Amino acid sequence: MSLVAGLLDTSDSDDSGGGWDGPRYMASHVYAIEYMEGSQLINQLTNWDGRRAFELMSLPLPLPNSGEEESADQKLAREIVETCLRRSFGFKLAHGIILKVFECTLGSMWRSHEGSDDVPGTYAHWLRHGTIYWAPDELPRRLEFQVIEPFKRGRLLG
Repeated sequence: MSLVAGLLDTSDSDDSGGGWDGPRYMASHVYAIEYMEGSQLINQLTNWDGRRAFELMSLPLPLPNSGEEESADQKLAREIVETCLRRSFGFKLAHGIILKVFECTLGSMWRSHEGSDDVPGTYAHWLRHGTIYWAPDELPRRLEFQVIEPFKRGRLLG
């Protein structure tokens, strides 16, 4: 894709594929969103501390109409869930090579504590429900691309 995006087709306009201008096409037609906010926001909000994210998502929600006060950690967990659902397009659970950098991630904690992301009455369950059933009212902000200098000139096809 990068090659096609950076290609300026220099073949005759009568040729099939002639006139392709990848940099111009990318700048005017590609709808891209900021990756970290779109898929890794929970990690940013918890400073990539998987244990802390796991602790927060494992907390119970305050019971409705119980008069129970929301603790500071419950408030933080609620804010994280609401922020992720409002601002993210997806939810990437990191548990691969990232573990060489961080001791654990939320994804690795959920994987080692099977079912902990689906315990009714927890923030994890609310987040899971939201990622399945809730849709934001608006699309994420589109990244603006500038027309760059093509890094390949030649024929698109042939």
